Parts: sequence; C-alpha cells; structure tokens
Amino acid sequence: MSSILTNAGAASALQMLRSLNSQMSGTQRQVATGLRIEQASDNPAYWSIATTMRSDNGALSAVQDALGLGAAKVDTAYEGMAATTDILAEFMAKVVSAQQDGIDKKKIQEELEQLKQQIVSISNSASFAGQNWLRSDMQGQASEAGAKTSVVSSFNRSEDGTVSVGTIDVDVSKLALFKNGGGGILQKEPDPDLGYGLGTIGGLLGFSTSGYGDVPGPVFDQPFTITKFDVVTVAFSVGTSNDTFVITKNVVDQALGGQIGYGFDGDIESTADWAKVLLQATFLNKAPPDILFAAQGGAPNIFFRATIPLAAELITVQPPVHTRTLPPEGIDILDIDVTDPDIDFPTITLVLDEMQQKVISAGAYLGSLRSRIAMQEAFGNSLADSLDRGIGRLVDANMSEASSRLKALQVQQQLATQSLSIANSDAQNILSLFR
Repeated sequence: MSSILTNAGAASALQMLRSLNSQMSGTQRQVATGLRIEQASDNPAYWSIATTMRSDNGALSAVQDALGLGAAKVDTAYEGMAATTDILAEFMAKVVSAQQDGIDKKKIQEELEQLKQQIVSISNSASFAGQNWLRSDMQGQASEAGAKTSVVSSFNRSEDGTVSVGTIDVDVSKLALFKNGGGGILQKEPDPDLGYGLGTIGGLLGFSTSGYGDVPGPVFDQPFTITKFDVVTVAFSVGTSNDTFVITKNVVDQALGGQIGYGFDGDIESTADWAKVLLQATFLNKAPPDILFAAQGGAPNIFFRATIPLAAELITVQPPVHTRTLPPEGIDILDIDVTDPDIDFPTITLVLDEMQQKVISAGAYLGSLRSRIAMQEAFGNSLADSLDRGIGRLVDANMSEASSRLKALQVQQQLATQSLSIANSDAQNILSLFR
C-alpha cells in the first residue's frame, strides 16, 4: 500500500542509517584513540579495572623515581665509605711505622693530619639531595628517633583494595663516621657511658667483707655493662685457702647471653643477673678442686656461701681491682698524636683496627642495600610492563578488526543512504499518477 502521509520504507531506511552512523562513530573513535573501551559507558567493569590499574602504574612510576633517588644516596655513601676504608688502611700503616725506633714521628704526624683532613672532607662531601649518611646530626643509639631513614621501594594494593607504600629502612647509626656529640664510627663514645657505664660495678667497687656462713655480698645498685675492655679481679679466701674470681664480658655472656631477652652485650640489668654472673665467676668457671664458694641471690641482694667442706671457715672478700684497656669513652681518630710521649700504641692499633672493621661492615651494609634496590628497580620495571600489557588486553582496540569494520560500515552507510533515497522517491511516484 502506498501513502502520502506515512512512508514506512523511508522510516525503516532512516532507522538503519542512524544505527550505522552510531556504529561508525564508535568505530571511528576506536580507530582514532586506539581504545576499545574509552569511557565507563563502553564497559563499566573493564573501564573501572583499567582506570585503577593506570593509577597504580602512575604510583609505580613515582616509586621507580624514588628508588632511583635512594640508589643515588646509597651510591654516594658507598663511595665515601670505600674511600674511607683505603685511608684508614694507610693511617694504620703510618701508625705502625711510628712505632719504630729512630723514626721522625713529627713527619709521620704531619702525614696523619693530612689523612685526618681527607677523612673529614669525605664525610662532609658525601651528600646527595640534602642527606649525608656519613656525617649525622643524630645523637644516641639506633633505637632512638631519627637514627633511621628509609627509601620508598614499592606500591602495594591488597585484595580488599587498600593501598600501602613499602620502604627499605636504612640504619644510619651504622654508617655515620662522625656524629654531633660523638659516637660515630671514627669517634669516641659520647659522655657519659659505653652501654650503662660501670658505675660502682653493681655495688662491688670498693666492697669488701668477711664472716662465717652466708656472708652478705654487694647490694646491686644500678644496671651496668662489662665491655670487652673491662677486667674486674676480686681476691678472696675461705679459711686458709686463697683464690680470685674474674669478671669479664666473656663471663657475663656465659652467664646471660643467649637467654630470652638477652644478647651477647655484657649488660647486667638486675640483681638476678648479677647473681648469675657471680655464680659463673666463682663456681661454674672453676675446676671442682678449686671451688671455694658460690654466689647466690638472697636477702638483701646477694650473699657468698662456702662450699660444704669449708662451711665452718671464715670467708674474706677483698676490694675488687678494675682495669680497662681503653679509656671509658674510647678514642677519637682526630685526637691521635704519635708524637705524644704517653701514647699507648697497642691500644691505638687495636682501636684503629676496630674502626676499620666497622667501616668495612658499613660498606658491606651499603653494598647489600645497593643490591636490594637494584633488584627492586628491576622488579618494578617488570611489574609496570606487566600492568601495561594487562590494561592493553582489557581496553585496547584491535586495529585490524576496527579498520575492517569501519570500511564495511562505510559501504553499509552508502547503501543505507541509497535505500533512504529510493524510499523517499515513492512520493514522487504517487504524484505522477495524478498527472
């Protein structure tokens, strides 16, 4: 049926043309942008995943930049530490040479002063991005605030969607050659102590006693530390038998080291600790025939008890003798003077060797940080590439398919236009019937 009011054929052709135009617009957008899913309306689920992953990839890029900055800081500190190791080796050689008879110590001291200035110069210049790990303003131990810094190493997203930033912690207290107030690798310890300081050696310093039975020992007054440089010797007698007991760091570590809450650090923190140390020195470290008495915890704090065969004999404990191979605060490399007539060369040599070992350990620590940062950088690059590929699989357009579809749609569009033109010509055909 033909009608001049309603052209069903034209309406159908127009609808088809609109549909083709819409499809062509989407395909042209894919060809132009390279994206199959550009907007949330294209595919909400995939668009959401891809957008989140793009955000994560941007964060990973920032992490890679931070790792590069951290690597530069580590490299700077490492180069300074390596140079310091070489200088310390030369410093040690000069100090050893100064111990020869007839050598001009003033000339050697002049060389040592130049080496000192070079070490200070290295520690001052090993700075990157405003941070100098070899010369720190920190004071105190590693457990105190400010003794650590960190390098951003990763960006993490958990299964529940929460995000976090991972870091590589750097213990700067292991690296500082010099600290304000002392305590750096090449410095003496800051006043007042090494560890807890000896103080009165738990009440033993100046203590002496005699008596029968359970003789009260020293009253434990405060925590203290027996370092490897300390030797405390106490002479005592039970009846006519005389002996001594010796307290060293090794004795303390034998008594306390390895127990829960204790390290091999020479720290004596309580009456119970002190009793164990005295028991180790007076009983456990003695051969059976030499045992005269044992120290036990009791009231008020510690008491000495003779062994059973000597139970009725008089116990006499003499005042202790404390010796130390180093001054309490240690030695500062900048204070070493081989022209000093009172210089203790064996102690200086010991201290220099310890300094060199600490610097070597610090260099190894920095080397391990370099290795870890390099591995993290490589992983970060691989992870970023993986995210890029994953995003592409979700939202990228197949350009070969899109171009073929576009050509097909163009042909269909031309055919639809011709169909619409033919449908619109029906009215002209009806008009010809009235002529």
